[in-house]
Amino acid sequence: MHTSKWNTWALWGFVATSICLPLLTRARFTQHILIMIVLYAVLGEAWNIMGGYVGLVSIGQAAFFGLGSYVSSFLLVQYKINPWIGFIASGLITGVFGVLVGLPVSRLRGRYFAIATIALGQTMKVVFENWQTVGAATGLMLPLGTEGLRYFQFHTTKLPYYYIGLTMLLAVIAFMRYMERTRLGYYFKALRENEDVASALGVNRTLYKLIAIGISAGITGMCGTFLAQYSLYVEPEYMFNHNISVTIALIAVFGGTGNIAGPILGAAILIPVSELTRAWMGSSGTGIDLMIYGAFIVLICVYQPEGLMGIVSSVAQRTRAWRQGGGTSAQASS
Repeated sequence: MHTSKWNTWALWGFVATSICLPLLTRARFTQHILIMIVLYAVLGEAWNIMGGYVGLVSIGQAAFFGLGSYVSSFLLVQYKINPWIGFIASGLITGVFGVLVGLPVSRLRGRYFAIATIALGQTMKVVFENWQTVGAATGLMLPLGTEGLRYFQFHTTKLPYYYIGLTMLLAVIAFMRYMERTRLGYYFKALRENEDVASALGVNRTLYKLIAIGISAGITGMCGTFLAQYSLYVEPEYMFNHNISVTIALIAVFGGTGNIAGPILGAAILIPVSELTRAWMGSSGTGIDLMIYGAFIVLICVYQPEGLMGIVSSVAQRTRAWRQGGGTSAQASS
């Protein structure tokens, strides 16, 4: 009961801080970093559903991210369909696509599943680079529209993008909190621990793996639409870049998988490191951010395999034990 109370307070504190934080600065670069933090926190949570709760380690999330960005962008450029409709369509189409590609690979485990996702991401990149209907390697330039929430475009300020991203993050958090308390969450965790035992107990492992892949792909696809509207340009080299897949996975692993707070903490630390490194070092710093990511991951794997949240949990347990020990000592002395 005490832990639940503190978790609730921590959640509300996070919400309040997230709402007020961007109001403290007018620097557009700082606002850009905050936008990238919430975007990659959502992407990390999407990966977490599949990799942290079910144990399906994907290193090809860029396939869903890029597809989602192209769905909404193509609908806008070709048919003048409102980006918000494209936003929903990207989630549905990438979710269905995730289920379809998941059918042949859902039986794979461990490194074989990871390799299959890498192949998927690279295949999608090659396909879109040669697909003339969607601009091939040139990509699509989104038309400038009227500024406002209705058209998902903001030209004079970046703050609306941040609050849209934050709304997405809070919606995903609410869904995951609900998921953890339902049969779906328990089945996911059972498959992660031992899918053979879970299957023997009646869990349809293929069905629930596909559900996890579909949900993860759908959320990732909507994030692709968000970035497309933010940058107003999509191209295969950028949207299907393998570095996106690697960054998403590293953020979740670094923060801690199998819990909600881990990917948020990972994004809050790694994304500023990445953006500031690129800003300070320019083109000469290409790849430095990934080297820093790798160093962080090595340290975490060696000293705390459960990620940063493992450190947080360990500190919390020691603090709780110290308080209980202090209270016991006080009662004994009296």
